[in-house]
Amino acid sequence: MKDYTLEQKRELRDKIITLQEASGLSGNNFAVQRLGFSNGSKFSHIRNNWDKPGMVGLETWEVIEKYVSQSEDYTGIPTANLKKVWETCERAYSLKKAMAVIGEGGFGKTFALEKYKQHIEREKRFQVVYFDASMVKTNKQFVVGLMQALDCHKPGTMAAQLMEMRSVVTKRDILICIDEVSSLESHNITIIKDVMTAFKDLCGIVFAGTPYFINNLNRGAIRDRHLFSETRDRLFMLPEQLQKPTEEEALAIFKANGIVDNEELEIVMGRKPEFKTHSWLAKRTFRGIKDCIDMIKMTNIPAINYDNIQL
Repeated sequence: MKDYTLEQKRELRDKIITLQEASGLSGNNFAVQRLGFSNGSKFSHIRNNWDKPGMVGLETWEVIEKYVSQSEDYTGIPTANLKKVWETCERAYSLKKAMAVIGEGGFGKTFALEKYKQHIEREKRFQVVYFDASMVKTNKQFVVGLMQALDCHKPGTMAAQLMEMRSVVTKRDILICIDEVSSLESHNITIIKDVMTAFKDLCGIVFAGTPYFINNLNRGAIRDRHLFSETRDRLFMLPEQLQKPTEEEALAIFKANGIVDNEELEIVMGRKPEFKTHSWLAKRTFRGIKDCIDMIKMTNIPAINYDNIQL
């Protein structure tokens, strides 16, 4: 396990406090929601007792270092897709409607939702509840996961749990963002009808997923499968469609992330045919752009000196 000098601890402590204050969350909530700690009071020790032996463990420092590293790892820009996601969130919140954004993997859905949540937290306008449904396979898992995201989980039937969530949502000024909703396959997708019904006129909901999400609803509706038409009809307006990044967006992201050397830009932009497989054109998504940024960073990692190594 890595050890940390007092200076390293001071630097990590200062950075994590800056991130906590920018989030708009209390220290306790930040510790639980962002750092994943079960005990929110840990943040008080990080703030006030960071330099006292035994008060902040090595595992805690590792979590903080990972979170700080991720926050500094990538700089985004307001792409067309990000604007579509944010505008959908604003409309859903204002109208208290259920809306959807659709895009292939790597089109920036998750990044845009997370940045929107952070933006609203900084402004302290209302609460954004983010639920990642990527690991959900059943209706029960979906309802339980959503309850946990709302911090109101109670055991019981799904009907009782939906009513519990409705009661909680009634008392809050919130927007619910449900990411990776396309993980709900076939008939399982109809559970969102019950969620939309439970939260009707109480809060906005934004569903984000791949085209499978809406295609699944459309196929079921065409075949007159039970509840598919009713589920689709509860979505307000047609889903917002996200697109591949443009060349201009790719260039702007590279520059925002410190890639300004002409030769490096030529490579990652795909302007050198012999390096095309190493450019963003090999994977025309925002994830592909991020991969190129990581590739450039990788070239700056010092080489291992094998001369004096005994095997």
